[in-house]
Amino acid sequence: MFQLAVIRDTIKVPPASFNRNQIEVLTEEVDRKYANRIVMDVGLGVCLYDFVDIGDAYLYPSDGAAHHRVTFRLMVFRPFIGEVLVGRVKQCSENGIKISLGFFDDIFVPSYLLQTPSEFDPRENVWVWSYSSDEPGEPAVRYPMEVDEFIRFRVRSVNFTHTKYSGSGGSGAVGGLGNVATGPVGTVGNPVNPKVEVEGGGLGQVRRPRSDTLTGDESVGGPLPPMQLLGTTNEDGLGMLAWWG
Repeated sequence: MFQLAVIRDTIKVPPASFNRNQIEVLTEEVDRKYANRIVMDVGLGVCLYDFVDIGDAYLYPSDGAAHHRVTFRLMVFRPFIGEVLVGRVKQCSENGIKISLGFFDDIFVPSYLLQTPSEFDPRENVWVWSYSSDEPGEPAVRYPMEVDEFIRFRVRSVNFTHTKYSGSGGSGAVGGLGNVATGPVGTVGNPVNPKVEVEGGGLGQVRRPRSDTLTGDESVGGPLPPMQLLGTTNEDGLGMLAWWG
């Protein structure tokens, strides 16, 4: 679920912090820049793990801040493909269900990856799994997937959406979605330093999650999240925890 990504970046330290401990200041600045942000093609930044190397500080004309070239390990959230996680059902729609882990909400299980057969109940606004036993004459048992209840799912893919801003100020998805099944790789771009290096190469950007405005399904026309997990529950032992006792 959590991995360590080696990142090389230039960290800016303001003059007001020159009299403080260097490690403490750099730790605060790294966490301020990366914590709770999506590092494209890497994962969701959690916190600084440790420093690998701290270079000399440089001063530039018209800027009193010190710029440190540092290499550090960042703890990121990015589960591996096939990992089983437990979250809460956040929302149900005809397209599928959204799941939240509490700190990460962009998890989507489309309708075709729910238990078979399942159907959407528009009156209750929930998905219902109709389980039929092998006994002849036994009626099907209905198991609802209710909001705010715990659900177990398997990660099918980790998708990143690269976006750019248009001339009108809006943003659009470019490059599509990519499935990630290996360790953290990529390059992070940001307004301060457009070429922040992540061990392994690749391309990407640092962005904040926008879970509260997302639908989890691009077919409804809303913006796609910068990072989204696609899950499945169509296996024995997966689905609502209440089903399995």
